[in-house]
Amino acid sequence: MKRIMIHHNIKKDSMTVKGHLIKLLESQNREIVTENPDVIFVIGGDGTMLSAIRKYRDLKAPFVGIDTGTLGFLTTIMPNHLEKIFDVLDRKNYRIITYPLLMVNTKTLSGEVYTDYAFNEILIKHVEPKLMEAKVYLNSRPFNYFTGDGLILSTPIGATGYAIWAGGAVIHSDIPVFQITPLTPNDNSVNRPMKSTMIVPNDTYVDIKIIKAHKRKVIVACDGNKLSNEYIEDIHVKVADEFDIKVIRSDEFDYFDLFKRKIIDKNIRRVLE
Repeated sequence: MKRIMIHHNIKKDSMTVKGHLIKLLESQNREIVTENPDVIFVIGGDGTMLSAIRKYRDLKAPFVGIDTGTLGFLTTIMPNHLEKIFDVLDRKNYRIITYPLLMVNTKTLSGEVYTDYAFNEILIKHVEPKLMEAKVYLNSRPFNYFTGDGLILSTPIGATGYAIWAGGAVIHSDIPVFQITPLTPNDNSVNRPMKSTMIVPNDTYVDIKIIKAHKRKVIVACDGNKLSNEYIEDIHVKVADEFDIKVIRSDEFDYFDLFKRKIIDKNIRRVLE
């Protein structure tokens, strides 16, 4: 791998690491580019990685995370071990892991159609202080009349994001599934919304029709980025066929160990002062 692209946040630590990274790359005659990269180095945390994936997903180059963030679930190299970048570039002790994207199509009341992709999750949630009411279909079959705050549809790698704190399941990142997690479902004598996370195969497609969309406005957001400010009526979600995301991991990468350290033990860096 000769052609290197660098993406980073503007934090002081990240800028310092960027300077060291450039010197290391130049010392080995690697080319730093802004297009057609062989690999994309991302300096920051998981949020920076998500922004890089959104910006450069069409390039189809693998991503490598250098951790200067707080959680670091997607990052691979620590700043005090930058020399390992050459193992990555020479494909020694590292492997490329492929992760799926979720695709969402939304149609507004005015007839506009918006499409976007999510590496972690798609959030569908009411805007006004009213219940979201929606008909949910799985593979075109009626499944549930949902009432509540909303729904999260998350990939396995995104299961440790918003979904897990909303009561979603932990899903090993190698399993070809995604999940639907309800947000505070309103279950009473009238409503019978789904109340538990549902894990579905990757070939499942989900259609959601918002009831009274002109009165009960919802937002649809992919990895925290809102699709539209218009009134959305119809939503279609499936695993993307067009492309997926490649992340370079160490041969020693173990999902269970990572989950234990980052989610259970937490490796907490933020404290009250």
